[in-house]
Amino acid sequence: MAKKTIKDYIIKYSKKNIYFNLDEIKKYLKENKIKFTHNTLKQNIYLLKKKKILYSAGRGWYSTIEKEFKLDKQPIEDIVQLIHSKYPLLEFSCWSTEQIKGYFHHLPSQFVAFIYSDKDYLSTIKDFLNEKNYNVYLNPHKHEIEKFVELKNKKNIILRPSIIFYSLIENNYAKIEKILIDLFLEIKKINLIDKEECLKMFINVITNYRIDLAKSLAYAYSRKIDDEIKKIIYESVKN
Repeated sequence: MAKKTIKDYIIKYSKKNIYFNLDEIKKYLKENKIKFTHNTLKQNIYLLKKKKILYSAGRGWYSTIEKEFKLDKQPIEDIVQLIHSKYPLLEFSCWSTEQIKGYFHHLPSQFVAFIYSDKDYLSTIKDFLNEKNYNVYLNPHKHEIEKFVELKNKKNIILRPSIIFYSLIENNYAKIEKILIDLFLEIKKINLIDKEECLKMFINVITNYRIDLAKSLAYAYSRKIDDEIKKIIYESVKN
C-alpha cells in the first residue's frame, strides 16, 4: 500500500473544509505526524490549484469551491453614476440589498441602497440625492428607521460614514466581501432584515460561491466584529 503524501492529506482535509487557511492545514499535518516544510506545503498547494482541486480564497486562504461570486451592479448603476457625475473626485462606495436578493430565504419587502463616504460629505450627498427624489437617511439608527415599515419607495438610501478599504471597492461599487460585513453591522443598527435571515443569506453565499475570505475577515477586523464573523464562517464551512 502506497504511503500517503502531503498532497493526499491536503485533499482529505479539503473534502471536509471548503475553506481553510495555511495555519489550519499545517496544524492538521502536524496532528497526523506528517513531516513538511513551508516550501513543500506551498508547492503541493500550488500543484493542487493548478489541477483545479483547490482555488485561492485570498491571501493565505484556499477553497474547494470553483465558482466565484458575481455581483449584479445593475440595481445601483443609476445612483453610482449620478453621484460620480456630480462629484467626480468624491471617494464613496455603494451597494443595495437588491443586489443580493436571490440569496435570501425570504425576499425582503423592500430594498435599500447604502452609500459610504467621508462623514464630512454625507450632508452634501444627502441634499443632492433629495433633490433627485431619493428618500435619504443620514446615518440613522433603529428608532429613526422604523418608518421604513410604511415606505414603499424603491429609492430608499442610507448614508453611512466609511472606513476606506480600497481593495473591497471597484469604481465605487462595493464588492460582496464588504457587503456581507456591512449587512451584518446593519442588522445590529436597524431592524431592516431579521438576524436569522441575514445569517442564512451569509451562509448561502459563502458555501455556494467562492469569495475572498481573507479580505472579508480583514474588513471585519477593521469594523471590530471579526470574532463574530469567524464564528459564523467556521460553523458553516467546517464539517
